[in-house]
Amino acid sequence: MRTFATLGSLFILGLTFYLIEGVLVPFVLAWVLAYLLVPLVDRLQRHMPRLVAIMLVFIVVFTGIAVLLLGLVPALQGQISRFLNALPSYAHLLDTTLATLADRLHLPLAPGAIASNLEQQARHLGTHLLEAPSALLNTATGMIRVAVLVALVPIISFYLLRDWHNLSAGIESFLSVPARAHVKAFLQSSDLVFRRFIHGQLMVMAAIGCGYSIGFELTGIDLGLVLGVLAGIVSVVPFASFVLGGLPALLLAVLQYHDLSHILMILGTIGLTEFIGNTILTPVLVGRFVQVHPAMVLLSIFAGGALYGVLGMLLALPVAASLSAYWSQQQASLSEAEQSSGES
Repeated sequence: MRTFATLGSLFILGLTFYLIEGVLVPFVLAWVLAYLLVPLVDRLQRHMPRLVAIMLVFIVVFTGIAVLLLGLVPALQGQISRFLNALPSYAHLLDTTLATLADRLHLPLAPGAIASNLEQQARHLGTHLLEAPSALLNTATGMIRVAVLVALVPIISFYLLRDWHNLSAGIESFLSVPARAHVKAFLQSSDLVFRRFIHGQLMVMAAIGCGYSIGFELTGIDLGLVLGVLAGIVSVVPFASFVLGGLPALLLAVLQYHDLSHILMILGTIGLTEFIGNTILTPVLVGRFVQVHPAMVLLSIFAGGALYGVLGMLLALPVAASLSAYWSQQQASLSEAEQSSGES
């Protein structure tokens, strides 16, 4: 009976979150920010008052974010603009290459239509990316949303960080004594996995993004920085960084330089970055015990996106990793209990 009551409560809670998803966005972002920063604030509190520690951490974090955005966004926009200007020549070259290939292999292709369609889609995507920030700020509703998000997230995070331990104790006091031990065990195990997964995965994403960006920029291809940043963002999904970052870079190297050396440079960048990111950094920073099956990665991302949009996609994978680790721990505990009962 208690199990059905728990499941019913979780269903009602999930339905409530779904219905008020638009209102929850700044609160969830603020909670994630506070959750990531609370260990650093706790360490600094040993040497200074907590409020001073929070302000110091906020100054460092938001200054770093501002510097990153001010340096990165104009560079990305510049590369996209240059790519759009060079797009007709790329389409013509691709048209010629496909026509030659179709003629030699006697394939029933329409190279002109393929190249024209690809050019149209690429131009539409590039133009949309360039105009998205200004379009968002040109409407009153968009300006209000951005202003509310920018203002609310730091304020809510500040209060959460200030009262973090009091809030945790207050939530714990609402639980019954029998349930308190189980919930506390779940939260402790999930906290370790969740925190390690987020910190580790962010570092892996940054490493892969930097590796791709530096290699592509040194090679000299158009959209090198754009493809590098994209590869880092999508690297949370296995092989997505290669598909969305590496393959387009190879195509651009072929269209731009028509030689083997630049193709080999791109292949070397892809191979070295993927090897370091997936073989060395992921086991060390994320940990083998929080690995999630690729099918579950895709399922959790798509399910989170369908339920809560971009916010759901960002939170789905860490939540799935925490639940997977807790399930594995429970299975291991049950196995140990069965072995102990069998031996006795």
